[in-house]
This record gives sequence, structure tokens and C-alpha cells, in this order.
Amino acid sequence: MKSRFPFLAIVILGLGLVAGVWIMQMDRQASRDAHDHGHESASAEHDAEHAHDSKKESDHEHSDDSDHTHKDEGHSGEHSHDEVMKRGPHGGWMFAKDDFQLEVSIFESGTPPQFRVYPTKLNGEPIPLEDVDLAIELKRLDRTDRIHFAPMRDYLLGQEIVVEPHSFEMEIRSRWRERVYTWHHSQIEARVELPENALKNSGITIEKAGPQTIKTNLRLTGEIELNEEKVVHIVPRLNGVVKKVFKDLGDQVKRGELLAIIESRELADAKINYLAAMKHSKLAAIDLEREKQVFDNTRAMLNLLEEKLETDEVYRRLNTLVIGQNRETLIPAYAKLQWTESVYLREKRLFDKGISSESDYLRALEDHKSAEAKYRALREKIAYDGDWAIQQKQKKAEMEELNLQTAIQKLLAIGLSRKQIERLGEHDEPTLTYYELRSTLGGTVIQKHLTTGEAVGQDDNIFVLADLSDVWANIAIPANDLKGVKLGQSVRIYNDVMGIEGLGRLTYLDSVIDVNTRTVTGRVVVANPDRLWRPGTFIGVDLVLDERTAPVAVKRSAIQSLRDWSVVFVKYGDLFEGRPLELGVSDGVWVEVTGGLSAGESYAVENSFTIKAEIEKSGAVHQH
Repeated sequence: MKSRFPFLAIVILGLGLVAGVWIMQMDRQASRDAHDHGHESASAEHDAEHAHDSKKESDHEHSDDSDHTHKDEGHSGEHSHDEVMKRGPHGGWMFAKDDFQLEVSIFESGTPPQFRVYPTKLNGEPIPLEDVDLAIELKRLDRTDRIHFAPMRDYLLGQEIVVEPHSFEMEIRSRWRERVYTWHHSQIEARVELPENALKNSGITIEKAGPQTIKTNLRLTGEIELNEEKVVHIVPRLNGVVKKVFKDLGDQVKRGELLAIIESRELADAKINYLAAMKHSKLAAIDLEREKQVFDNTRAMLNLLEEKLETDEVYRRLNTLVIGQNRETLIPAYAKLQWTESVYLREKRLFDKGISSESDYLRALEDHKSAEAKYRALREKIAYDGDWAIQQKQKKAEMEELNLQTAIQKLLAIGLSRKQIERLGEHDEPTLTYYELRSTLGGTVIQKHLTTGEAVGQDDNIFVLADLSDVWANIAIPANDLKGVKLGQSVRIYNDVMGIEGLGRLTYLDSVIDVNTRTVTGRVVVANPDRLWRPGTFIGVDLVLDERTAPVAVKRSAIQSLRDWSVVFVKYGDLFEGRPLELGVSDGVWVEVTGGLSAGESYAVENSFTIKAEIEKSGAVHQH
């Protein structure tokens, strides 16, 4: 027995050792299985996170988050704006799960609105900022804003401004300890839903924001006056008696139209003087032409005689020309020259042969030289006399023409037209006293000071005509406002009582300030085709000091005051949202938008106050 005891003890110890090893192996396997399960869960989260990072669109990101939430509900949450959100120590929204929580606040005290996020554990212990990755998406009606964060003291600071209004669907995505947490929160502010039938019933109209010309105006007053450059005063220019009147006050006349006939002896004298001067001028012109013809024929005769033709041939060629006394004087001298030359040549031949005496030869030579000298002298005298005669006739013709032009100018000064003057010779004597008073301008008779049988003087202002197709708008510009006023600026004139308006440009600016009114007169030429602008009408004036195109502008009537904002209500589907605007210059009708609204966005114009009332009624004005 004693020998068996050690053996049994050894067997028992061996079995115990085997059982212990087996139990330890089972514990290790269970621990390994538990560890592997935890690793797989973390790996799944990592895979979901990796898939999320590989996506580019926010909708895909939200889809990934939803899948992850479905697998692990402990890391996501959704909050509606109808729920009462828990607030943190900094007044922000609290989002928590497991041992991780975020306090999300919008800080806007003394700075543009920005996110400040405080990450902590559930017990309030701050989490190191570098251990947390955070991104927030704000899905608005017209866009999605992505907010990135960077550490700042004890919070994560949003790097982008949270633009008003704070009305959006907020998607929060954060990573801590290799785990991803997502939350969704709805924030509604300055927004209301109105269907189409409600718009019609309320009379709300919709327009699109876009570029518009903005004008900076100076509002002034003025008065319509006649265009003094298109006003004529008709005077007789001579004394006479009114024979007949053809036009009355208010009548429309054309340029050159007959206004009245006046009988004047002074006019008759001027016409007679003209007729006499015309006849004398014609006679002088005829006399000059005849003298030129004689001179030209005489020159032809002189040239012909230079050819030394026989006398009979010369007579034959000159037979049809009008030469006058020059023919009678020069042809005999030419004939004698030829005869003495022939005698001289004959005596010379005889003398050379010794047949004739020297005295006969010398006598023939002397006769020839004498005849030649007389002939040359006659030629020179005829040429000189002809030229002198033409000059005298020319002077005479010019003098008579001058007298004629003087008579014509006198008639023109009286008021006759050139056509009337040309027709004077066709009229009988009694009509020489008739003076036709004609319009020198197309327009309206605005004054008339004559009647039939009335005696009028040469300086009497008997008609005043005005062309009212355009008028002057004289503007009173205060001296203090002259700095921005320049010639060429656009001007709008209007009369609300008459319901008319017109456009023009500043064409004149007086150089002197009126000492009584301290104003300067400016002038605008205004088209008046329908004769609506009557001289004497008082007008309102908008002088455009500056004019430029704004890339985005809205109707001034569309702008409403909401909270401390100037807003328009933008339309997306049936939703209207108050959009705070940064405003620029305004011309009273349009307002420039420098921020808060994009070109092409639709907004409410008429009766937009109805939308404001609905928003205030709903209480969705401002809440963070």
C-alpha cells in the first residue's frame, strides 16, 4: 500500500495539471474571442469611416453615417427643432453619446457669428482638442455651408462665418478615439411656408434679383420755359398800313408761310430802284460783251496781218468779223506799207544795176520806213485802246452790278426773299406797294399785335412765333449742391399733377449765383412732341449725380425690417426665408445689394410685409 501511494499522488497531480491547463486554454480562447469581436467592431467603424472619407458629396456622407448608425446606434443622434435641446455651460446645444459629448454654440458677441465647440466627457472632463476631429455641414435652402474647425484655447473654433439667418439642417460629424459620432439637428429661423394660393390671395408678387442701373439723384425744382433759340419776333422793317392778316393766336405756321400783307410806299421805292438797277446792269453787261468781241476780232486781225498776206486776201478773211473803226484805220496803213515796200524793193534793184539814181532809191526807202513806222504805231495804239476800252466797260458793268446788288440787299433787309425779288418784273405797278410778311420759323403764334387797316412802324413787334417741339426746363440748383453737378448729367423732370415726365441732359449751368435765392440756374432741353409741356409749368427735377450698374439689386419696396436686419424674403418652392442684406446705394426705386443675395434668386416684392407677419406670428425669428 505504501508503495502505491506515491504513484496515486502522482496520477492525481497530473490530472489536476491537465485540467488546469485545459481551463486556462478555455479562458484564453474566450478572452481571444472577446478581443477579436471588439476588434471587428472597431474595424467596421474604421471601414465605415474610411468609406466616408472617400466620398465627396455630403449626401453620400450622410448615407454612410446612417449605415453606421444603424449598426451602432450608440454613436449617432437626431434632434428636431421642436425638441427642447439641453444647453451646456456656454449656452450651446449639447450632443452626447457614450462617454463623448459636444457643446455646440454660435458665438456672436462683438464678432461675426462663428461656431465654438467644447468637447468633454460625460462627467464634464475636457477632452484634449487635438484628439478630436470635427466638421459641420449647414444645409440651407440654396446651398450647403461646410464649417472646418481649429483648436483655440479650450474650444474648437469654426473657421467660417455662420451666415444669417441661422436656419439650416445641421450635420455634425466628429471622431474621437478612432470612433465616429454623427448628430443631426434642425434649426429654423425667419422661415415660413406659403403655398401658391396663399400668395395669390395675399397679392404677393415674385421677381428675380439681378443687375440694375442705380442712380444717385439730387431732387430739385424748376419751371418750363420757351426755348429762346426757337423764338422769333416778326417786325415789318418798314412803315406801312396793314392790308390783310392771315394768322391768329395759337395758329400753327410753317416756315415761309404768309402771315400778313402790308402796303408801303417805302417798299415801292425800293422795288423801283431795284428794277432800274437791274436794267442798267444788264445794259452794261451787254456793252462789255460787245467790247470784248470787238477786241477779240481786232486781235485776230492783227495776227492775220502778221502773215503779210495780200490786201485782197486780208479783206476776204476779215469780211465777216465785227471790228469797227480799227479796220478802217489799220487796213489802209497795212496796204500802204505793202505798196512802199514793193516800190523800195524795185528801186533797190534798179539802183544796184545802176539804172536808177541814188536819190530815187533813198526816197523809196524813206517812204517805206515811214509807212512801216505808222503801221507799227497804229497796231500798238489799237491793242492798247482795245484793252483800255474793255477795262472801262468792265468798271461800268461792275458799278451797275454793285448798284443792283445794293438794291437787292435793301429788299432782302426789308424782308423779301430772293424768289420774290426775281419775280418783281412780272408784277403790275399796284403790287409794288405790297409787302408780304412771312414766317421765318415753323411754330405757333404766341403773340399778335396788328389788325387790318392799322398803321405799323418798322420796329413794331407784330407777331411772336415759338417752336414748341422742345422747351427749356430751367432748374434752381442750390449753391451748396454744386460740387457734384456737371454738364451732360442726366435729368428727369416730372409734374405729378399732370402725370407727365421727360428726360434730358444738363446743357447749361449759369456762372453766377443769384444773390437773393443763393441758387444757380441750370438748363435742360426737353423734347415736347405732343406739346404737353407748357411754358410756365412748375416741375420736379431729379438730377442724376452718379449712375452705375449694380451686379445685384432689389426693389426698395421689397425690403422689410426683421429683428435688426434689412431683409428680403427669398422663395424656394413654397418656403420663404428672410435673407439679411448688405445694402449699397439707392435711387429710391432700386437698392444695390452688396451681400446676402445672389443674382437670379427669387424674392417677394409686393405685399412682402404679409410674409413678415407670418414669420413673427410663428415665433421663428431668432433662436440658437
